[in-house]
Amino acid sequence: MIYVFSKPYVFEDEEVKEIEIDLESLKGSDIAAAKKEFGKDGNFSVIIATEPVFCICLAARVTKRPIEFFNDMNAKDYLAISQEIQNFLLG
Repeated sequence: MIYVFSKPYVFEDEEVKEIEIDLESLKGSDIAAAKKEFGKDGNFSVIIATEPVFCICLAARVTKRPIEFFNDMNAKDYLAISQEIQNFLLG
């Protein structure tokens, strides 16, 4: 999937207008690693696929971008990316 930002996003002097998030390439090991990342700050969810922070951990993993890349973006894009990943996982 290609996600187009609502407006150009600047992260560490790089302007990003869109990002490829290859959800089809996800493996079980990616889910396990993202769950570990999600839980390291004490986060917990019964239905983890619906948790925005977990979905962003997956996005970071699959795009090979640091979690800060996602955490620093505006809320609209953060939640839209999270929702796309939720839809993929639960669809």
